[in-house]
Amino acid sequence: MVDEEELNYLTYLKVPQLLGMQQLRSEPPHPEELHFIIVHQALELWFKLLLHDLERIIAALDADDWAGTLVLLRRVNDVMETGLDQMRSLHDMPPWSLQQFRSYLGTASGLQSVQFRELELLSGLRDPAHLKALAAFSGGRLQPDLEARLAQRSLAEAHAAAAARLGIGIGSGVAGRSWADFYADPGLDAFFYVVCESLVDYDERWIRWRTEHVTLVERTLGAKVRGTAGTAIGYLERTVRYRYFPHLWELRNELSVRGGGELVDGRS
Repeated sequence: MVDEEELNYLTYLKVPQLLGMQQLRSEPPHPEELHFIIVHQALELWFKLLLHDLERIIAALDADDWAGTLVLLRRVNDVMETGLDQMRSLHDMPPWSLQQFRSYLGTASGLQSVQFRELELLSGLRDPAHLKALAAFSGGRLQPDLEARLAQRSLAEAHAAAAARLGIGIGSGVAGRSWADFYADPGLDAFFYVVCESLVDYDERWIRWRTEHVTLVERTLGAKVRGTAGTAIGYLERTVRYRYFPHLWELRNELSVRGGGELVDGRS
């Protein structure tokens, strides 16, 4: 334990230890490997903050604290943007450079990021096929940390419960409002409307994140090559369809129909 009198910028942030954690494995050391390591280590730090703040957002939603929810959601969305920018910086790495040190990565893959999977589960992803795939990645059953997140109250569940308390959503009762009705006229619940749209912003950043990941793999490895963990790009492409708040996307169809639009399946 560092004495308080000795505490300074370097010791408080453990900068020497932090800067000593980038261990290049390529021989001779490839100049692009440092960039590759730092981006992924930085992302893991951001994931840790996102998990911390999502738990706080869930608590704020359960307390009907819309102001507190919005403040934290703004930061979460900003952090997601920061992560996207960091990942895009890997586009500047020549694809042949990656191939020159890729063999030194062993089976290391972004698919093995436990925190990323925790974020999915804590946000509300409960798709059975996805859970089955996660279990398959770890030998047939979910890792303990993921099992714990699966048992935890999710952001999507907290949002649905908050909406139900306001009489919004399917099954909210005779006096309740559909999501489309609520969006058409939030009334006194305008702050909750802003919360909903901020959650759509969060969902949108995940869509962009997944799309960006697919693009990055195509750009650095190619669309037909298996990843270091043995998976094909098709797995990543399938994840782009996931939504944490599908009802907040679906209601837009009904609003469009109310405004005179026509759905592609011919319904009006």
